[in-house]
Amino acid sequence: MPSKVGYNVIGSSGEAEGYSAKTLELHSPTTPGWQTPKFCTYPQELVIRLHESTRIKKLQLLSHQYMIPSKVEFYVGNRDSPESFKRLGYIYLSNNEKTGFKSRELKSVHVDAEGQYVRILVHKNHLNKFNAYNQACIMAFNVIGDTSTSLQTSLHRNHAADYLDANGLADSTSKQDYISPMDDLAFDMYQDPEVAEIIRRLDKRKKQAVRDENFDIAKRMKQAIADLQKVGEKLARYELDKRRAVENEDYDLAKSKKAQMEDYRLKVYQQLQKYNLLDDAGISSQKPKDNLSPLRQSQHFDRGNNDYLQQFNNNQTETTPSTHRSYRDDPPVVHHDPVDIYRVSPTPSPIQDDIPELDLKQITEAEEIIEDQNSPITAERYDEKVIPTLSKKKPQEFPPEYEDEFASPGRNGSSPDHAGRPDHSSGPEAMSEKNIREAATAIDVFGLPLVAGAYSKTWSFREDTLLAVYKLLNALPVGTPKEELRTQLKAALFLVKRSIRDKVHSVFHASLRLLELILVDFIPRHKLGKPEASRAVNLTLPNLILKTGETAVRPRSSAMEFIDKMSTYPTVEPTQIVPQQLLIPFKRDMANRLALSKVEMVEKLLLKIGLQETAMTVDTLMTFCVAALEHASGQVREVATRIILQTYRLGGAPVKTYLPPDDSRSRKSPLYRNIFDQFDKIDGKPTQSQLRSKAAEEDQQKRQELEELQSQVNQLRVTNNKLENSKSPRDTKNKIGTKSKPSDPASLGGGGDDDELDMDKMCIFCGEYDETFNESGLDMHYWKNCPMLKRCEHCKQVVEIPLYSSHLLNECERRSEFGKCPRCGEVMPKNILAKHVPAKKCPVLNPATQEHCPICNKNIASGEESWKKHLMGSRRDACAENPRRVAHINRIQSKQESPKRQPGRR
Repeated sequence: MPSKVGYNVIGSSGEAEGYSAKTLELHSPTTPGWQTPKFCTYPQELVIRLHESTRIKKLQLLSHQYMIPSKVEFYVGNRDSPESFKRLGYIYLSNNEKTGFKSRELKSVHVDAEGQYVRILVHKNHLNKFNAYNQACIMAFNVIGDTSTSLQTSLHRNHAADYLDANGLADSTSKQDYISPMDDLAFDMYQDPEVAEIIRRLDKRKKQAVRDENFDIAKRMKQAIADLQKVGEKLARYELDKRRAVENEDYDLAKSKKAQMEDYRLKVYQQLQKYNLLDDAGISSQKPKDNLSPLRQSQHFDRGNNDYLQQFNNNQTETTPSTHRSYRDDPPVVHHDPVDIYRVSPTPSPIQDDIPELDLKQITEAEEIIEDQNSPITAERYDEKVIPTLSKKKPQEFPPEYEDEFASPGRNGSSPDHAGRPDHSSGPEAMSEKNIREAATAIDVFGLPLVAGAYSKTWSFREDTLLAVYKLLNALPVGTPKEELRTQLKAALFLVKRSIRDKVHSVFHASLRLLELILVDFIPRHKLGKPEASRAVNLTLPNLILKTGETAVRPRSSAMEFIDKMSTYPTVEPTQIVPQQLLIPFKRDMANRLALSKVEMVEKLLLKIGLQETAMTVDTLMTFCVAALEHASGQVREVATRIILQTYRLGGAPVKTYLPPDDSRSRKSPLYRNIFDQFDKIDGKPTQSQLRSKAAEEDQQKRQELEELQSQVNQLRVTNNKLENSKSPRDTKNKIGTKSKPSDPASLGGGGDDDELDMDKMCIFCGEYDETFNESGLDMHYWKNCPMLKRCEHCKQVVEIPLYSSHLLNECERRSEFGKCPRCGEVMPKNILAKHVPAKKCPVLNPATQEHCPICNKNIASGEESWKKHLMGSRRDACAENPRRVAHINRIQSKQESPKRQPGRR
């Protein structure tokens, strides 16, 4: 199994004063690193010798924040002669402008080469304003591989791994290519050296416990390691602050930092000794001699300024419990730190000789700098409430060995505040190399333990990571340097983007809350501007849109609501990114739920903000909708149709240019027929279907009127036949003969050889004769042309004009609305009659000798001939308001001028 390999620097082409290449042999947060001479010539060379021949698996290099070489080459060999080296390859380093020259780049290269010497070739540096002397600096260099000693024991390891795998006990640490996180360069460069050594020893003890199948001890060792990693990072930061204060000659601050470190370290060792972890790590727990710390005493190293250790051992005589102290008797209080997200849940153990859990929260709580009691995100959520089915079960329903595992909330000392959540005592699992490389930006900002929670397989760790980042961003004071804010924002967005894809709804909800904080509060409060808001939306919106296509209703609706709300944020709305992303056309085979969600969000957005000149234009909307109309889902096409209609209401005629022409061929499709009909309704025009139905109604009405007219004509014929039958045939013939000499043009056209024939082709009202008059011809004549008839405007019946007034008063369907003037005899609506009668301006009618014309409202002489002269005559006293009179006169004159024989002349 590859491990960290020590080395000695045996030569370099040059070095700056105070920055010797020998400093690369020791890895710690305060290592100054190796710097090339000022204004040197490149490339610069560095040669190291490994302690023994090694099969190298991984090379790691940490560069300076601004003294950055542009390129680094690696060679490996078995001798220090130049011809023995074999070139492995090279790496390029970033110029670090994006971070403002405040971050260091860690490069890891996976190789497979064997040798004892490594040659490093450093090329010319990147130019920037901070590197005034054109130097390049390597802060640390690490080699990981299998040494010759470890290769000799690989056979035994393979047998052990096979045994563990056969018994189902194999884990990631049993694999041959597994690289421990303790051997990674990032671990040494961010950890206090003493704490790092304790962690390594506890890790060895944990592996031994796994091999001995003492899993309870292994679990507690894992928890202790996770907590100590945070302690080591904090002590490393204190040490850096102290050295920086010394360089700035701020000795008061340096003294304060030193005292803070000593006090913090003392409390840590008290906790370690309290739970017997120093003894298990192979470190002496006896009273130190010559002011040596427990770790340094066991290693026989000198240490200065360790007065606090004497205090530690003096206090230890009073506070150290017995070796076999049971954890059940007096469990430590669990402190819920707002930043320390890996909580310790005390769990009783049936094993009496186990090692109790290490609870460092009692120490770190006072050291944390961020506390936000008024944070909008709370630890208690609706989704975290206990399912009552388990809590109501009786204890005897579970086997004795599982009683503790299925205990109800509050039993055996467990905290009810975290009921229903997974146990946090084990901490998140270690990250893989691939995940570490992927999350390098976030690890640089938030640290490896915090980011490891985001990659954990336990959903509660992932949620707590987001809550911790929420509090960190919310606690950043106004006035923090812009570059630091941008770095924090970039790391937070990386975690948000990853968490949006999470399948657990509470984790997804926490990511939305964090993103809302960034867009609504963080960016405006720190005045980061539009570019940062655009970057935040561009990074997270695609994953949010994909989230709307999930089958689960809750995350799908939550994502849609958040996108709709996000589009109105003051920092997001001016960018127009949300409508731009939503209006990207999709293919017809896109998943139904995702396509439906997109068109529904576009519809809401259009109703909310309408058309705009940038994103929500007629062109973008119609391009999107035309593609949506081709989708296989009917629901998607229906919503797309509504968007098109709303766009037509707002944009007008240009919408039609994106659709097929409105013709019979396009209207064969029900989809486009519906769209075109809706366009006509919006324009206030009747649709094609309405026109067709109206035409059908008019035809039906005409047929009904013809049928009614036919029935009326038939009644008139029956009446006429009765009159004719009552007279003798001779009188009828003489009467017809007398009509052969009419005195008025209206009587022309009568007569014939056959009396019956003359009667069948003559109008019985106006006396007009025509050869075309048959049954249907007479019906048409009565309906349109006869000057003696009129259609009632209210009931549509055909009535004789002399009897029209009587019809309105007695026969019409609306007869109740009419009344007759007693002065002039005119029939009119009653509301008009009420004003007409008192006025007394109408001519007086003599009923004995006169009748009233209902068309021109004039009084004429009584009698049939008087009515014919008035309605059909050509004199000045004829009825000028009769619309059929002039047409009747013209027809009679045309018949007289024709060469045909006039009927009735012999």
